[in-house]
Amino acid sequence: MTGPRRVGRATRSELLALAGVSATFVLLLATWAAVNPPLQGPEEAANVDAVLHLLAGRPWPATGHLHFFQGLLAQDVAVRLPPVSERGSIAAIIGDGTEDALRNPMSQHPPTFFAVQAAVALALDAGSRRWDHVVLVMRLVDVLVMAPLPALVWASVRRATRSPRLAVAAAAVLLAVPQMAQVGSSVSVWVPVIVAGALSTWLAVRVFTGDRSWWTLLALGGSVAVGTAVSAAGFLAVPFALVAVLAGQLAPAAARSGRDVLVRVGRCLVVLLVPAVTTGWWYARQFVRTGSPQPDPYPPVRQPRPAGQGPDVVQFAGAFWNGMSDSFLGLLGRYQWPLSPVIVDTATVVALAALVWAGASRRVDRRTMLVVGLFPVTVLVVVLARDWATYVGHLGITVTQGRFLFPAVAALLVVEAIAWRGLVVRRTVRVRLARAVLLVAPVVAVAALGLLYSASFEGLQFRVSAAGRQALWTSLPAGRGALAVLAGLLAVVGLPTAVALWRWFGRDDTVRTVPARLPADRRTDH
Repeated sequence: MTGPRRVGRATRSELLALAGVSATFVLLLATWAAVNPPLQGPEEAANVDAVLHLLAGRPWPATGHLHFFQGLLAQDVAVRLPPVSERGSIAAIIGDGTEDALRNPMSQHPPTFFAVQAAVALALDAGSRRWDHVVLVMRLVDVLVMAPLPALVWASVRRATRSPRLAVAAAAVLLAVPQMAQVGSSVSVWVPVIVAGALSTWLAVRVFTGDRSWWTLLALGGSVAVGTAVSAAGFLAVPFALVAVLAGQLAPAAARSGRDVLVRVGRCLVVLLVPAVTTGWWYARQFVRTGSPQPDPYPPVRQPRPAGQGPDVVQFAGAFWNGMSDSFLGLLGRYQWPLSPVIVDTATVVALAALVWAGASRRVDRRTMLVVGLFPVTVLVVVLARDWATYVGHLGITVTQGRFLFPAVAALLVVEAIAWRGLVVRRTVRVRLARAVLLVAPVVAVAALGLLYSASFEGLQFRVSAAGRQALWTSLPAGRGALAVLAGLLAVVGLPTAVALWRWFGRDDTVRTVPARLPADRRTDH
């Protein structure tokens, strides 16, 4: 077994490229936060309502016993929100605390995320402020939480492939996933889970490729704990983290002494103990009370099938394919406005074809692909099982769980990067593919923003009318001036970043890597 993988330190050009991609990503999300009408993000009204319950001093209820505030539902108009002049304060929409019969499903999660957002609102003295202003601040808090995502993707891919340019290109791919931009710019419990999943990916890749520091193991366990403190979806990272530790490279002394198995098991226990001690009590209590670590907030519904009819596997497979790909890449609004099938299907087929092709190639690091790929595969298996059970019991098929893959997005990009690096060996072709990302990503981002505008303000007519512009102006919580500043900054940062990356990708001065078979270095900060 070889020693730890070592990569040359990042150059100034590489760090500037990463900074440009990260800044563009943050500004894109901030633009989404400004343009998307308040409460119109995926499950955003439910998330905001949960925050308002804690802000109002209500205790966190048992699963299934959280109900929407009536005043919030009155503002949450699906067709078009009231103009800014008719939006009252937070205190006004809470009112006397009257609740609707409609259940809020957020009670199935721990209150951690909602408590943090409630603390932010409390610091702003939110009661006297207009409710859409408070929602905008909550959105911007989520944007700040999402800010490290490009750097985490870059660090993960760079560690796994030892290719600085490929790592920056992988980070730029995030700009071409509109659904992530919408979720990351909304008030959503998924935001910290996404970042925690990316952090877990980077740390697990470090451990797998030879980082033997116990601090890295503790940090890996801590990143999993951050995810589980917010949602049970954080547990999806556990199988991948454990396999990465079990299959990771150890110190030569441990391997020679015969303590290999004991050391690996001990390191796995460290990773498990951190989330078990810090957040496991919540899910244990839920299991004792309800028989499930994450009970369903809605009462069970089961419709018997007509005699002689059973589930249609082909129909389910088609619905699952379309639903997962749409809701991962771009099913905007409240999972109601899909991107063009040309974009979605092309991206999905190309990505899967590369993985299948790489799996049959000996030039590809298939061991790393298998270990890191366990994260998204775990997600797909869980979602497939859940949706199949729902289909069998409810007759209908509704698949909108593409967001479940977002915590594993860094792992997905690592696997794709390894596949493309092994399949494409000519430097000129690699440069063209990296530059293609710079062309495709802004086109997809602009198309998605155009779809959001046309669906929200033009009745799904692809035009820019006077009535649509007026509807947009009267919807913006911070006004048209703030949107103009954001759009200007996005252009000022994004365009020079794209030009600089175009030139950098083509330069023949790749970072020289240190041979992998050098004597193992105890330091892990490389």
